[in-house]
Amino acid sequence: MADVAEVYLDTYDRFSALGAELTGAELAMPVPACPGWSAKDTIGHVTGIAVDLVAGQGQVADPNATARQVAERQDRPVPEILDEWASAVEPLTELLRAAGSGLTAVAIDVWSHEQDVRNALGKPGGRDAPGMWLTLKAAVSADQKIRAAGLAPMRLITGEKTWYLGEGARQRADVVLDLDPYEAARMLLGRRTYEEIAAYPWVGDATPYLPLIHQFTVPEQPLGEQWPPPR
Repeated sequence: MADVAEVYLDTYDRFSALGAELTGAELAMPVPACPGWSAKDTIGHVTGIAVDLVAGQGQVADPNATARQVAERQDRPVPEILDEWASAVEPLTELLRAAGSGLTAVAIDVWSHEQDVRNALGKPGGRDAPGMWLTLKAAVSADQKIRAAGLAPMRLITGEKTWYLGEGARQRADVVLDLDPYEAARMLLGRRTYEEIAAYPWVGDATPYLPLIHQFTVPEQPLGEQWPPPR
């Protein structure tokens, strides 16, 4: 697994290049995973996170900071926003290297938003990137919530990686979910409705696990992302 700084840089290179090539119409397109945001707004948000962190301000998931980050950049041209992001990348990666795993959420967030924009525009890319594999570590949060709820152990299988969720999951599992890694990463970050999550190929009763296995609020309506993934 690449370190957090390298994962961030990998995603930044791809996401910023995508932003630079988008037309005005594409930049204005809504991003279903980020209600009320356009593709440009989403780029403004990840830029704002980078700038704020370098300045020693804000947190990755602070709703007040998020609204400000977007608003501050709505009337600015995208090339200017991308230049601002570029200027923050080097000092931010230094912070990420110094923090080790302490700022993992920053790399997960930027990959997740890259995928939000790509799926909204029908421009897939970076699905098997280091950011996807790092995002799967969000399963650790699910493990903590399942343990706290006292539920029977379950296993989440994502390709070659198995996540043991709940007390005693390494010894036995009452519930098992074997899922495509990319789909699992999107689900773990709250990009799937409860109906979509329930429709996965669960073994065992998934019902009590549905509100615990994801981070962030799930959408009320499907985002329209293709599942199962194309072969």
